[in-house]
Amino acid sequence: MEPGNFFKELDSMFQTKNIKEVEKYVIDAMERVQRENDLPSLLAIANELGGIYRVTSRFDEAKLVYAIAVETIKLLGLQNTVQHGTTLLNLAGVYAEAYETLEAIKLYENAAVIFTCAGLDRDYRMAALYNNMSHACDKMNMTDEALTYAERSLAVIKGLTGYDPELATSYTTLATRYLKKQRYHEALDHLKKAEKIFLKLPGKINIHYAATLNSLGELHYYQGKLAESARYYEQALELIKENYGENKSYTEVSQNLAKVYETMTSANKRMTGLELAEAYYNEYGRNMIQESFPEYRRYMAIGLVGEGSECFGFDDELSESHDFGPGFCIWLPDAVFREIGEKLQASYDRLPKTFNGKFRMETLEGGGRVGVFSTGEFYRKYIGCTGVPKSNAEWLFAPETSFSTVTNGKIFEDHLGEFTKIRDGLSNFYPKDIYLKKLAARMAMMSQTGQYNYERCMKRSEYAAAYISCSEFVKASVSMIYLLNRSYMPFYKWMFKGMDQLERLRDVKPLLEQLSALPDAAGNTDKKVLLIEEICIRVGNELRRQGIIAGSDAFLNSHCRSVMDLISDPQIKHLPVMFDAK
Repeated sequence: MEPGNFFKELDSMFQTKNIKEVEKYVIDAMERVQRENDLPSLLAIANELGGIYRVTSRFDEAKLVYAIAVETIKLLGLQNTVQHGTTLLNLAGVYAEAYETLEAIKLYENAAVIFTCAGLDRDYRMAALYNNMSHACDKMNMTDEALTYAERSLAVIKGLTGYDPELATSYTTLATRYLKKQRYHEALDHLKKAEKIFLKLPGKINIHYAATLNSLGELHYYQGKLAESARYYEQALELIKENYGENKSYTEVSQNLAKVYETMTSANKRMTGLELAEAYYNEYGRNMIQESFPEYRRYMAIGLVGEGSECFGFDDELSESHDFGPGFCIWLPDAVFREIGEKLQASYDRLPKTFNGKFRMETLEGGGRVGVFSTGEFYRKYIGCTGVPKSNAEWLFAPETSFSTVTNGKIFEDHLGEFTKIRDGLSNFYPKDIYLKKLAARMAMMSQTGQYNYERCMKRSEYAAAYISCSEFVKASVSMIYLLNRSYMPFYKWMFKGMDQLERLRDVKPLLEQLSALPDAAGNTDKKVLLIEEICIRVGNELRRQGIIAGSDAFLNSHCRSVMDLISDPQIKHLPVMFDAK
């Protein structure tokens, strides 16, 4: 078949037809070239069909089609060519959309090597690769890497001509990374640039404009402009539905819009602790700083981070009985804290004690959670060092819950950026060796306490020991689930509630709740053993999905040594499997 005619017709259909008609046209063409054994055309069409399956969230079908494309590349002798790199890039996009992020990153890296060797450093395909790597890193909460790749993508595409849609997409991607960093002014600037380009394109509105609209909705939501936020989300939904129907992206934007509507209807409901803190700062703290310490404002980070349910966003009416109320934190570099810390704290103490009908009543144990702090000493208090740990030992010996404490809450302003830089470094999660060590320790603990010892304790009528075994299994399982989400586990009171915010293995939470609620009586032994095994199976499946373990053995302890063998640092590698400073 003549490729030029096929793609000309395909471009026309994308402009005028719905996705189902386009898909049928591509499938018919693919069947035809297969009958004709037209391998070059088969490669091109398979890439197109795989893309259609990807945007319609049919990931298994997309993988099968790209497998055909990869095999065709081998038959044509095109390994390590640009065509090969492009196909790997497309396949990586499927894995990324399916949240199989580690596999996606591997494929992106392979494609990058091929493109670089082919001299495509400044080619639009490299820009697309950087853009997609940014998305993959973002899903892994690797915020700094995601921002870097987005900047690289934009830098490449800005140097090219004739790629206006791609340029607009790159502006949008970088804007979403700025949103994660709360750099709202830069995000808005890039989104407006993207919108201007999209609206000037000829023909039907480009579907990628939906991502720009979604990000504009998100930005306006963060800024409290709910009506504008809803309008952007509604436009995004209309564009997605018109092009792809109610697919995965449609569902995600619908959820964003629902959040806006819910916020609109609950505007008169209870103000959360974080909202109260920010409003209190805007009402009183901002003026206090501007009037009394204007020359030091550039050194200050201001927000609410640390201990207390309000810092995690978990507060309710019951939380207001003690250690709750208007208040915020000011963090200063150590030298500046020594210079003005006491004076600034004295001014803070003179601020009104009541705001929005709330009075801050502090207990002896809950005092010192708000006010003026040295940045270094704040971090040292919780994680044992004044910034991001510099060694694996420092990472290992700080409790997970402490990392959760210093990365929760919200930063209202950070003019110097020192506090946020440390916070972002911690939010990027554990180094690889510590991450693997903790996974191995959790597998060992889950296996020992749940899969092995619980039933033995019950058979011996050692009910107290069985109760402790079950409790340790639950704690280890919850920690494992947080680790697999690359999120720090909060302290015991909030570890279950925090699971609602996790992306992976949320379906294990009700199983753990059932397990915890069943008494350790002889008649419940079989039920609890089955629940333990189901939890371990689901955790094992997620470990396999992320490429951390292999094999089908459901006994988690069987995989501990293979995970330990992946550790590079000999000091960590040779620690006992169950050793973990928690």
